[in-house]
This record gives sequence, structure tokens and C-alpha cells, in this order.
Amino acid sequence: MLFTGCRDIDKLIAGKTAILFYGEAGIGKTTMLLTIASNVCKEIYPCIYISTEDTLHYERVARDPSRFENVFFEEIWEFEDLVEYVAKVLAFTPYKVLFIDSINSLYRLVAHKEEAISTYGFILGLIWRRTLDLEGYWFASAQVRAGYREEDEEIVASGMPILEYWFDPIFYMTYSDGERVVKVVKPKSSIERRYIVTEEGIEWIS
Repeated sequence: MLFTGCRDIDKLIAGKTAILFYGEAGIGKTTMLLTIASNVCKEIYPCIYISTEDTLHYERVARDPSRFENVFFEEIWEFEDLVEYVAKVLAFTPYKVLFIDSINSLYRLVAHKEEAISTYGFILGLIWRRTLDLEGYWFASAQVRAGYREEDEEIVASGMPILEYWFDPIFYMTYSDGERVVKVVKPKSSIERRYIVTEEGIEWIS
């Protein structure tokens, strides 16, 4: 099946339940999810796209709405609202493909609270279980925090230990020699593919 349009990356996605793309601001995470939505939701539906930050390019969707006619777009701005949506809407909605852009932006705002980690892990688990039961796909993007992992010197997404538990595969979107590149973080792999961001979506150049 065509997901991203890159054969090697699509092979890693096929048959998986939860797929994560993370990276710094402006690297193309939202464009990646919209590209996947435009490819996948032509054949698999219904699709739900949840935006938790002001990065969803509605003008791009409006430019060619036929590419997203099977996608229901939702905006959620508070962590508590996301928890409620997962428990009261997703738990009873027979979706086939779910997109959350981004999965950790609202968590970052409440991470200092004592119950935040357990609540965050709980809702991720609910989404994973629901998507698995529906035999669907769950694609998410994740923002990064300031700081680096000593072992690999890559920028870390906020809440990464929790994300690593629930997501497989995980892709790191970054810059290399002035070009955008996707690296496979989980499972461990040497695969790297370069891409550009266009008005039509992600275009692969290697």
C-alpha cells in the first residue's frame, strides 16, 4: 500500500498499528501526515485527523479537497479535552485511520503535573488498543524538546520514553548536509531517505 510514497519506509509501516514521525519545527511533519492522509484515505476510510497545534495547513486541503474527502478534521487545544475525546469519541468511533498532529504538544504543557505521565500513557494505550481492535492505522507526529540523547546525539521528543513504548516504527525527520532527511529510529536501521516539502506534499529525492 502507498503510505508516504517511499518504498523502504512504506515497507516498515505496512502491518503496523502505531507509526510516529518526530522532529524539529518546520521540518515537514504536518506535511508528512497530510501526504499519508491523501494517499491512504482514498482507499481506507473513515479517517480522523486531529490537530493539536496551529500548524494544519487548511489552505492546502482546500486547494484540492477531493484528496481529503474521506478525512474528518478535528481541532483540540487542551490536554483535558484530548483525554475526553479519546475516552468518549474515539472509543466508540469505527475509524480506520487516525492522525494526531502532534501527539505530545498538549502533554508538554501539563508534564509538570503529578498525574500527567500516567494519564498520558493511559490515553496512548487506549488509542493503540482501539486502533488494533479496528485493524487500522494510527499515525502521529511529535514535537521535540531542547536537549539531546547522549547515546545518539539526536533531538528528543517530549515524553519519548512513553512514545517509544507505544509506537513502532518511529521515524526522525531532520536536516543533514542542508537537506531534509528521514531516519529510521525504531526498529534500528541505517535507512535514510531525503525529501523536499512542496505544495502538493512530500516529494522524495533519494
